[in-house]
Formats: sequence, C-alpha cells, structure tokens
Amino acid sequence: MNLLFSQLCKKHTKLVDQVRQAAMRGGQTEQQNTQESDGETQEDYMQDLAVLEEVIRMVLEIINSCLTSNLHHNPNIIYTLLYQKESFAMFRSHPTFQDIISNIDTVLAYFSGKLEQMGGNPSPTEVLSVIKQGALQFRRDRLKKFPDLKFKYVEEESPEEFFIPYIWSLVYHSSNLYFNASKIILFSLSS
Repeated sequence: MNLLFSQLCKKHTKLVDQVRQAAMRGGQTEQQNTQESDGETQEDYMQDLAVLEEVIRMVLEIINSCLTSNLHHNPNIIYTLLYQKESFAMFRSHPTFQDIISNIDTVLAYFSGKLEQMGGNPSPTEVLSVIKQGALQFRRDRLKKFPDLKFKYVEEESPEEFFIPYIWSLVYHSSNLYFNASKIILFSLSS
C-alpha cells in the first residue's frame, strides 16, 4: 500500500510540474498552445491531476481506515508510515487531503514521540516492538472518525470474458484434476 502511495506521490509531483510548465507556456500564441510538443494541453494535465488526486485520496482513506479501526493489528503499516513520513508533507496543506492527513499526522506524531523517548539509534526490531506497545496505549478517540469505506463492483458489459477463463485457470492450476494441456483453448497456460 505504501509503495503504491509513494509511486502516486512521485506521479503527482511530476504532474504538478507539468501543469505549471503548461501554465507558463500560456503566453504563447493560441496555435502553439493547442499543439504542444507532447500533445497534452493544460486541460489534459488538469484532468489527469484530478483523477490522480482522487486515487491518492482513496489510498489515504484506506490507510486511514487501517489506522482508525485496527491500529494495534497494523504495526507494519505504522512502521512503514514512519519510515516514509516525508511523503505526506506535500498533502498537509492541500484542501482535498487535509482531513485525512490530520489523522495520519496524529498517529505519526504519537509514534515518533515514542521512538524519541527511546533515544539512540534503535534497530528495526526495537522500533516494531515500540510500535506494538504504543498501539496498545494509543487512545483511538484522538482520531477523527470517517464513514466506513464501501466499494461497489460495477460489472462490465461482458464479464464472462474475464471470469470464465480466470476461474478455469485457477481450477487447472490449483486442483488435483488432470487436464490434457494440449487440449486447453479457453485460457493460456501462462495465466
């Protein structure tokens, strides 16, 4: 999850730079502006940025849900968040993310304080131990409660094109049933 978040942060930074560059080129003539060298206009960049920010928000909501509902069961997420806490800095002042980042910041500040009390240069095992102990003492009422996450499956026009070959490939690879591999045409053996 955190690897995904860090990749999204990199993409966000790159896209924000592209939006700025496109805005600076806004002084060019209309014809030059509509035919940029990479084929993307400022509007395209803004649309991409909006979609990317929705995805980042969703990832942050998932992280937030892990922290608010089961903090003591997620010490590895806390460990990784502490390790990558600089990734969240760019979103603290962004209005789209401020509410969710506040919970993550609360958790990061609490556990950073616990680690500072340890002093020295603790090993990863010691850090994880402090996180586990701190998670048991952490008061969840310090976190703002958000509605439970709900995701909806939207069925494609022809879902059987994916599901039937996928299910049969699972049966083939996971069951103890014999199938003549040379006769299989429903799915590729590599899938």
